[in-house]
Amino acid sequence: MALLSQFLIFVILLALLIELGRWVTRQVQTIGWLLTGDQNATMVGYYLLMFPGIVLHEASHYFTAKLLGIKVTDFRLGPRRHKNAKTIELGSVTVHSGGTIRDSLIGVAPFVAGTLVLLAVSYLVLDVNALGAAWDAQGWQGFIASARAMPKTPDFWLWLYVIFAVSNAMMPSESDRRPWLMAGLYVAGVLVLAWLLGAFSFLSPALWDNALGALQVLTLAFLFTVILNVIVGSALWLVATALLKLGQAQNQGR
Repeated sequence: MALLSQFLIFVILLALLIELGRWVTRQVQTIGWLLTGDQNATMVGYYLLMFPGIVLHEASHYFTAKLLGIKVTDFRLGPRRHKNAKTIELGSVTVHSGGTIRDSLIGVAPFVAGTLVLLAVSYLVLDVNALGAAWDAQGWQGFIASARAMPKTPDFWLWLYVIFAVSNAMMPSESDRRPWLMAGLYVAGVLVLAWLLGAFSFLSPALWDNALGALQVLTLAFLFTVILNVIVGSALWLVATALLKLGQAQNQGR
């Protein structure tokens, strides 16, 4: 039951991170438009802001395809607006189809790579684990005290930017998610069959404990990322709101 509740918390945080990414994107694009009044300039500005995450996203597609033996026909970086399309392409990797499972693995690669980066920065650099320990020991008081000490980390703001850029670019695109339905059905079928055959009953309690511990590590890293995106997104929203009101005041004064 503990594993299930932890998994539900992780899913909720993941959903929040996806929605926050969309919200942050809208605020950045709104600020760019209000400052420049030019769609191309706004597009380039957003691309430059998210550049580390975009490179990681496309590179993970490329190297996963190579690892799985799938032919890559095109690798492209740079913002591009398709003709007669409302969407903007920040990068692309074109590969031959390798079947449902391999296509799904290529599609999910940016999320896996981004999660690994978030884990590495959160635990190895920023010591997010100390936040969890402080919360367990002293509650909010310990959590806030530990958070206040975090900026003393060398290159703290650079690492926060890496988390921000990676977390907002690691989510699979619509084209990446296309083969997921069939792959999900395959995996679900295997799990249901294993459950009916009683395979899970042979798993040791230690293995379940290890799975719970790994999920807790992921959850804490995603919680930290969500908090960061809430703070940054709120700041961007305030800037966008101020610029919008300033523009309305100038228009009224004319």
